[in-house]
Amino acid sequence: MMRKKISQRPKQKKFYVLFLCLLAVLFVGGCSARKVQTVKVEAEANQIIDILHEYNLKADKEEIGDGERKAFVISVDGGDEERAAAIQLMEDHCLGQPLPEQIEGGTVITSIGVEKAREQRRIKMNIESQLRQIPGATCVSVSFVPPEDRTLALNPYPSTASVLINYKTPTFPFTKEDIAGMVARSVPALKAENVNVVLAAKPLRPLPDLQSGYQFRRMALVTGIGSAIILSFVAIVFFLQKQRKQKSLSVVEGEREIYENENQIKRTSLLDEVYDSEDDDDDGIKLP
Repeated sequence: MMRKKISQRPKQKKFYVLFLCLLAVLFVGGCSARKVQTVKVEAEANQIIDILHEYNLKADKEEIGDGERKAFVISVDGGDEERAAAIQLMEDHCLGQPLPEQIEGGTVITSIGVEKAREQRRIKMNIESQLRQIPGATCVSVSFVPPEDRTLALNPYPSTASVLINYKTPTFPFTKEDIAGMVARSVPALKAENVNVVLAAKPLRPLPDLQSGYQFRRMALVTGIGSAIILSFVAIVFFLQKQRKQKSLSVVEGEREIYENENQIKRTSLLDEVYDSEDDDDDGIKLP
């Protein structure tokens, strides 16, 4: 009987482990976060999150690494539809662009070049962030060339810039001259006549049907939780019935053992009486 109980315990433990794993999978599946992009600059991560929030996508950032390796991971809540929508929105708004190649050279030259590149990227992102605030603006791309150092050339070239703005509205509220003036005032030694501006009407691509995917996952989650509750209830009932049956069997076995012990005692008593009577008969026999 004890062997049977011991052999059943691992099966019960396996069942409970599988049940807990099922609940964990359902919970994680309903509340998962999908990674969409990793950027090096926090300001760019904030811009991406603002755009995603504008289109009702729940997004968050997580800082990873230290020093030069520090980066920001952007994730969205949901499944493949939400991730695809987030990537599409970033592409349409020209966000999450790859970083420029690192400058190679000696330690001093590399350090100076890296600092200049960082400053130029900071200026670029500030300009793009300002232009993206214009109503209707979607994709904003700014690139500029700083002026040549006068100590290295007799006739240095001036600073130049180019700006591309895609907008989703029928009309754009600012002219090319207005945009050129805004950019020129943000870059040192840059004149408005050296800023090339391109304005293009480009509606956003339609996003995937997120509502249907959300409803499907919600139904799947509710169905999974309901199934888990039903399975847990059935498992509890089965376990209680099994415990009751085992208890009843234990009682029956105990009563049977007591009954057998009593019978054994009775048989032993009868045998003792028989042996005693035989001994008495032997003692009563007289020799001739």
